[in-house]
Amino acid sequence: MNVASPVPTAATGEAPRTRSGLVARPTTPAIGADITGVDLSKPLCDDQVADILDALHTHQVIFFHDQTLTSAQLSTFARIFGEPQAANESSFDKDEAFPEIDVLAFGGGRRPYNTQELWHADFSGRAMPTLGSVLYCLEAPSTGGDTIWASGFAAYDALSDRMKAYLDGMQAEHRTIKSFGDEIRSNLWKDEKGRKRLQELQALPPAEHPVVRTHPVTGRKALFINEGFTERLLGVSRKESDAVLGYLFAHTRVPEFQVRFRWKQGDLAVWDNRVTQHYAVSDYDERRVMHRITIRGDRPF
Repeated sequence: MNVASPVPTAATGEAPRTRSGLVARPTTPAIGADITGVDLSKPLCDDQVADILDALHTHQVIFFHDQTLTSAQLSTFARIFGEPQAANESSFDKDEAFPEIDVLAFGGGRRPYNTQELWHADFSGRAMPTLGSVLYCLEAPSTGGDTIWASGFAAYDALSDRMKAYLDGMQAEHRTIKSFGDEIRSNLWKDEKGRKRLQELQALPPAEHPVVRTHPVTGRKALFINEGFTERLLGVSRKESDAVLGYLFAHTRVPEFQVRFRWKQGDLAVWDNRVTQHYAVSDYDERRVMHRITIRGDRPF
């Protein structure tokens, strides 16, 4: 049973409470919701879990504020969404006691590198991209360091019927190396460890995914392409692929499909990687420290 979408009521202007008492207040019409009325450091009851999942499936990215979590509590919370993907499968540092936690620590002279200046859906270069991610803020810069998410649902819905018909059944090739191989990220490959990692990335086979993905829970259709990993459309010429992908990349960046989040310490975001893409704004010098847990996904259809 899905809860009613938490749209503000005409009488009060307040988002209605769900069955568990938490409130999901939409951030923008297309994507995002602020969740209040729940302390994630405490065990969640079945109704709270169901309401949080419903909010994620409806709003695609959900935000919690003023949370104080240990690594163990963060890991426990993340598991309501599925099985974590160990951090040693990615390129980030990790929490030694909790290998599922990626430590994203930048600023203070260390710049973000691998997805800087790229819109992306996490790990779409794999046969089974991640279901989603949980990102918890331990330190935030005084200004900058925002994250922007775009809705694949809204982007698909806004396409013309002719474009929807053209894309129906089309597959695209996604390659991991596309996000790691250009000059922006060249500092990764300077030492022997980096060169070995580059060779591993170059050897990864491409993945083929539908351009229009169906959400396995809601049944809604979403665009599933992103400039970070999508290399080309299959079944058409390279010239046609470049032209259509260029249009789709620009289309998904329309502000009406987006939500932009300003981080502060204690904030936590969960996003559905199956139907969103995101952009980490790299405009800060102060320390920005996040703990991230990615959730294993399945094969898109």
